Amino acid sequence: MSDNDFEAKVRGRNMKFPAVDGLMEIEVRTIIGQVEDKIAAIEEKLKIADTSKIAILAAYDFAVELYNLKQKSETNLEADSKKIDEVVARLERSLEKEE
Repeated sequence: MSDNDFEAKVRGRNMKFPAVDGLMEIEVRTIIGQVEDKIAAIEEKLKIADTSKIAILAAYDFAVELYNLKQKSETNLEADSKKIDEVVARLERSLEKEE
């Protein structure tokens, strides 16, 4: 572990988290809080006591969220590219009319 690693208590356990370039301590604390909230929600919903199962389910839930965000981002990028192409085509037609 490097000097920049972050230590926090999660579900009653002291843990060290590797530093992430570009993230400040408050951002790391926010992420750790999201992990803790996700674990608590899974525990409450499924009534599972096995911490490894809960961790896997939490990781899965975050992966699903990430996948959905990537899909949405790609869809938005495609829509933006289409809009830009339409604007460029209109500008080209407008310039051709002026000549």
